[in-house]
Amino acid sequence: MARVLVSMSGGVDSAVAAAALVQQGHDVAGVTLRLVDLSAEGLDVSRCCAPEDIAMARAVAEKLGIVHHVLDMENAFRREVLEPFVASYLAGETPSPCVRCNSRVKFGALLAVARDLGAESLATGHYARIVETAPGRRV
Repeated sequence: MARVLVSMSGGVDSAVAAAALVQQGHDVAGVTLRLVDLSAEGLDVSRCCAPEDIAMARAVAEKLGIVHHVLDMENAFRREVLEPFVASYLAGETPSPCVRCNSRVKFGALLAVARDLGAESLATGHYARIVETAPGRRV
């Protein structure tokens, strides 16, 4: 079966996706993006792949018997998401950091890692509709 890279956030959705792919017989590898630990900045909670999230993703990967990679994206996250978010918020706007992260940091990095690891597919644990646009070409 094909190699599949699973973006593992440390949450249930990506853990179930990885487990289902392993159960189906795919060659699965996991990757977690280390974005920024906001608790290290004096905030009580971090929602951006905090060390605890990375540890949970690593533990799931170990339990499933798959390789787990951690990709350091902190500089890109600060530059492309965090700094614009703060500037926008201070300007009285309502920024959407997750949208900006998905388009400017997360998916580009994940696709590059998938290619580097020879993965044919990328799974996230979130739902998506896959459409075949041409024979063998899916989006």
